[in-house]
Parts: sequence; structure tokens; C-alpha cells
Amino acid sequence: MNNQQQPRMNSFKKTLFVCGIFAALTSCNFNKSVRKDLVTGITTKGDGLSAEKVYVTINDEKVSDNEFYYGQNIYTIFENMSGFMIENNIYHPQMEVVLVSKAGDTIMHEANLFQQNPGFGAEMKTLQGNMLLARPIYSSKDYTLHYKISDEHGEGVFNSTLQFDLLHDPAIKVDKKGLDYKEGYLLSLTKNAVITDSKVAFEELILMDFQDVSGYTRVDGAVALGLKIKVTDANDTMILNMEDVFGESTLSEEQIKSGLGAQLKITKGALKNPVTFKVTIWDKNSNARLDAETELIVE
Repeated sequence: MNNQQQPRMNSFKKTLFVCGIFAALTSCNFNKSVRKDLVTGITTKGDGLSAEKVYVTINDEKVSDNEFYYGQNIYTIFENMSGFMIENNIYHPQMEVVLVSKAGDTIMHEANLFQQNPGFGAEMKTLQGNMLLARPIYSSKDYTLHYKISDEHGEGVFNSTLQFDLLHDPAIKVDKKGLDYKEGYLLSLTKNAVITDSKVAFEELILMDFQDVSGYTRVDGAVALGLKIKVTDANDTMILNMEDVFGESTLSEEQIKSGLGAQLKITKGALKNPVTFKVTIWDKNSNARLDAETELIVE
């Protein structure tokens, strides 16, 4: 069996808001509405603008609660909206996004995600906002996500509010002995998505990554860390064993802050699930270390 891996420092991109339009809007409607989704807790208020449905999806599937994992992309879908002023078969929506911590601090704010858009065709009916749950957002905290949709050429307004919990991935078990970190996650680089169900494919490139590692000792201003990777299947067959990926290399503070981790790709062959993926990071200038492992189902 051939195995390929290449460790690297990886940094999740700064939290992004991405907006899309799937379909759109009809003529003016100045009805008022207040709704609450009892499944996710999303509340909406419309004054002049309305949406037939508002819901959240991850990986194109509707979510059934308000607990998410660090690194996931959550999409808020505003389906079949109406009430916009339409001129020459074009309407001009504005979308403001605010993310607030439980303490009331504003973590992210975008005044108008559609600022650079010249307008949308009247045949469009659905708006969406997309948020990547990564820096400066951190797990083990609660947040509230606010969307405000307004009409640039009218007075209609539509608001949504979603309170959610951001969780550590429980599938990654970490034993900290002097080294600490802010976030750890398992990422499919092939799919550009966090892995939360432990399932990966043969030939899929994955990464176990730790953000903002701390607790190491500097000697003459240098940081010397080691990184061990060990992968075995359920028969205890060794798939990969690398004692120290970093070798004699030293690391900068920026490299460590951006992320320490190891990539893994398992080529197709005979193995018995589950596969155990272990990563150890240790400080060569002290006894500090952390040991992490997770089980994978390779299909």
C-alpha cells in the first residue's frame, strides 16, 4: 500500500461572508410578519419584505439544530423573497451581517454584502448568506448571527436572528501536557470542508491541524518543535510512521500561530476500519507536548 503525506502549516482563512442569489423577487409588498423556527430557533421579522422560508444548510443539507462545529460553512437561505421595488426588471437588495458574542461584543460586521453588485434580475427569488465558522470565531462559545435585508430603492426590511453554539469536534481526542492550542480540527483539503463524521475516501487529502499552539520554550529566540505522525488500521497494521516531520527545522511564531498539522492521503488498498490517525507535537526545548488522535472510516 502506498501512502502519501506532507505536513504543513495551515491557516484557516479569515472568516468570510459569501453571498449568492438563486432566484428573486416580485413587486412591492408592505406586509409585516414575525416567525420563529422551532427546530433551529431562527427568528425573522419582515416589514415590507417577506420570505416564504428561512433555513440553514451545511453541505447542501438542512440542519436540525443550532449546534455547529468549528470550521463548518453555514448557509442561511432566504427562499422566495418578495416586496422589493422593481425597476426595468431589476431590483437592488442590500444585506447587512453582524455576528455578536454572548458577551455582546461585535465579532464581525459587513454593512452591505451586495455593495459591488449592480442589481439582480426580477426573476431571482432567493438570497443566501454564507459564513465560515473560523477565526476570529472560536469554539466552546455562543454567538448570535444577524442578517438585515433591505431595499436600496424602497423602504422594505427583513431581519433574521440565529443563536448558535460552536463546538470542538468530539472525534478528536487530545491529551495536553504543557502545550495548548485554541482550535483543532480535521479538514478535507480535497473537498475544502471540515470532516465531522469521521468518513474519508481513498485518495482524499486530509489535514489534522492545530491553531495557535502555545506553551513552548524559546531558546535564543528560536522555537524547536517536533511532529510525529502514526497511522494504523484496526488490525494494527502500520500504514504510516514518521518520527519527526520537522527534523532540524526551527519555526517562526507566525508559522505556529497560523497552524501546525499533518496531511494524510491513503491510497486504495486492503485495510480494516477504523483507521487510527495519531499526531504528537512536542517542544524540543522542554517537556511540553500534546498527543491527538482520531478514528477514520476509509471508504
